[in-house]
Amino acid sequence: MKKENRIATCEELCRYIKEEVKPGDTVRLSLGRVYIPGKVVTNNAGVLQIKIDSDMIKGLTTIDVEKLKEYLIELEHECEGGVCLIEAVDE
Repeated sequence: MKKENRIATCEELCRYIKEEVKPGDTVRLSLGRVYIPGKVVTNNAGVLQIKIDSDMIKGLTTIDVEKLKEYLIELEHECEGGVCLIEAVDE
């Protein structure tokens, strides 16, 4: 599986999520001190519905990436083509 590491501003990372993250993809979002791993159920212009199935938390959650962009630290996006790890940097 191909793995790619990138660095992006929070704006670029939000744009990537809106355009590239599709239902069925696996994402691992780091927002501040919160780590959110799961499968994407829907992506409505950057408002992600994610099915979480971890040891401590299970269920659906909705994340509005645009509203939380100042807390974005990292996104790991797993899809058919491989894995893309994007680290957010200050603008």
